[in-house]
Amino acid sequence: MTTEIVLNSSLNEAMAISEPCVRSEYNWVQDLADCYHRNLVEKTDPVVMQWPLVSRDRLNVFIIFCYVLFVNIIGPKMMKNRKPFDLRWLMVPYNIALVIVNFYVFIEFAKIRVYSDPKDSCTTLNVMNDPTTFRLAEITWWFYLTKYIELADTVFFVLRKKDRQLSRLHLVHHSTVPLLIWGLLRSEPGGHNTFFPLANAFVHCVMYTYYAISALGDDVTIHLKFKKYVTMTQMIQFILVLCYIASRPFYGCKVSYLSFGGNIFLAGFFFVLFCNFYWNEYLANKEQRKQDLLNAAIHNGKKKSK
Repeated sequence: MTTEIVLNSSLNEAMAISEPCVRSEYNWVQDLADCYHRNLVEKTDPVVMQWPLVSRDRLNVFIIFCYVLFVNIIGPKMMKNRKPFDLRWLMVPYNIALVIVNFYVFIEFAKIRVYSDPKDSCTTLNVMNDPTTFRLAEITWWFYLTKYIELADTVFFVLRKKDRQLSRLHLVHHSTVPLLIWGLLRSEPGGHNTFFPLANAFVHCVMYTYYAISALGDDVTIHLKFKKYVTMTQMIQFILVLCYIASRPFYGCKVSYLSFGGNIFLAGFFFVLFCNFYWNEYLANKEQRKQDLLNAAIHNGKKKSK
């Protein structure tokens, strides 16, 4: 009798241990829901939750859904039998405005990170609610808003029929970064999570300066040459983000798995995509690039002679 009880007890323990390994679909859904609630609801600062768009989960996803739908289906069908729109009158002030906004975000981030206590680079808003960390979260929100404004880049490409510029990299980058920054605001804004916004704001100052110059006129020879260095700047930022977040534990920062994984995924994933783009655009098609430059020079010569 005693042996039977011991055997039954051992069997029950073994079943209890192995039970979590066999999950139903419902349990996976529940686990995801619990993870979402734990990291993106319980951790969110009440004040941050009141900022526009931060608490609107479905609206964030809906905006990105509409963006992808327009760029891939609605926009191309709408423009199929139409001439490209000349949007230079709109694109020049649009790009200049984004240069100014990104420069402001960069300067505000840089001032705090240079002049504040070094511990502030480790402290996120869910750990310590101090004025410096809160200000970093506030600037991150401004940066987050610019990611939605920048969706207009792709809309301009569609309306101008610039199909070559509608790369897979461009679409993936613009459709995922707003959601990633939204998740950052909802979980652990401030501290080490501000390095990517800092670097990205600087890169976008360079990038939108290039876009503004490109939109000024038809002399594109210099623009085509400069574009290569814009891409290189974008690649460097992701290397810096990878190095920065990987070094934080060695400086005594208690980086959560969510922050560490999110930053590594964001920087690593986009670095690979940008490397692939750089290879295909500038290295694999060197002859085509030379021909593009030659055609642009000939085209500009004809324009000037007229």
